[in-house]
Amino acid sequence: MYETRWITKDEITIVADYWYRMAAEMGEVDGIPKPDVTRKEEVEKLFQREFDSGLLRFRVAVAEDNHIVACAGGLLREEYAFPLAEEQSLFGWVIAVYTVENHRKNGLAHQLVDDICLWLKQKGATRARLWSSIKGRKVYEDLGFEDMLDMSKSLES
Repeated sequence: MYETRWITKDEITIVADYWYRMAAEMGEVDGIPKPDVTRKEEVEKLFQREFDSGLLRFRVAVAEDNHIVACAGGLLREEYAFPLAEEQSLFGWVIAVYTVENHRKNGLAHQLVDDICLWLKQKGATRARLWSSIKGRKVYEDLGFEDMLDMSKSLES
């Protein structure tokens, strides 16, 4: 019913739009600010630049009508594994995981994120990280993701 594949450079606009939809839904569910159109344009440029550098790849699911209905991205970064680590190591970020609403509950996010994690590992990443909405946590937990030690506090009035 669905085909999965890597995106082409011409399809970055589509996954940037899906990133925007994902961020807007996270805002509704988790109470974070919704990005504006300017931010969407900035993210699309970032995706283009990182894609061109080979540090970003997206897997997509395509429906029978040949439309992209789900995506997940993998972004390679050098980061410190933990506070006071002596050296940075290669990490993978799972980003822009989104499934069009009427195609949800078909295992697409699970399959695409799993594919992205394999790509990150093949590129030498030692760990994959992501930010999840409350709604998405089950998918990621089923794939072996665990809570991190992150904490935050709003410093606005």
